[in-house]
Amino acid sequence: MARTLFLDPRGGIAGDMLLAGLAAFGLDLGELEGRLGAAVPGLRLRLEPLVRSGFSGVGLDIACPGAQPLRHLDDLLTLNRRLGLSPAAEKRAEAAFRRLAEVEAAAHGIPPERVHFHEVGAVDTLVDVAGAFWALEALGVADVVCAPLPWFTGFVRCAHGLLPLPAPAVLRLYEGKPVFDSGVEEEIVTPTGALLIDQTATRFAPGPEGTVLAQSTAFGGRDIPAAPWGLRCVLLETA
Repeated sequence: MARTLFLDPRGGIAGDMLLAGLAAFGLDLGELEGRLGAAVPGLRLRLEPLVRSGFSGVGLDIACPGAQPLRHLDDLLTLNRRLGLSPAAEKRAEAAFRRLAEVEAAAHGIPPERVHFHEVGAVDTLVDVAGAFWALEALGVADVVCAPLPWFTGFVRCAHGLLPLPAPAVLRLYEGKPVFDSGVEEEIVTPTGALLIDQTATRFAPGPEGTVLAQSTAFGGRDIPAAPWGLRCVLLETA
């Protein structure tokens, strides 16, 4: 028997949401926190219960004391190598960081090595990406299946100015993947969330198949009434 993870992102997905949903299956975040502390001293992770619009779930609080430097791709790759992940998880995380830099560079017309990850945002990216591959390996997940991704509209303000949604990097990561019109007019899929779907999902399907072992619902840092369902994660045993 094998383990499959089914993701239902109709309520959105961000990197911290995926890690929170996986950690809710009983993982010891203290182990991941210890690994990350070797790269970012003082970093703390806490899984917290949340209730949004009548739905109960979990969120991930990432605390990083002190000022953080501006980081580029090479900096993230160096930090990733300090985590002591398994060779397979480290390689997958490295590939994801390179993919993120690639799509951000293409979206903004610059070389990948010039893409910068702002201050704490770089730490969050490290936690979300490296943590996701650590968690999938710890849970013994062999296959990730995802429901169609939500299309959303609106604008978001960032270092590059006012960007249309989905953000350019997200739109590039949506290529080749099924989407549906969610009707939501704010950001519900972040670049890191789209990246992790791009790098983990082996196929897309409207629903899961197998024996349900556990389920969780994860929320991000913002309460979005138009999409209150969060990210639903289902761990299954499959033949």
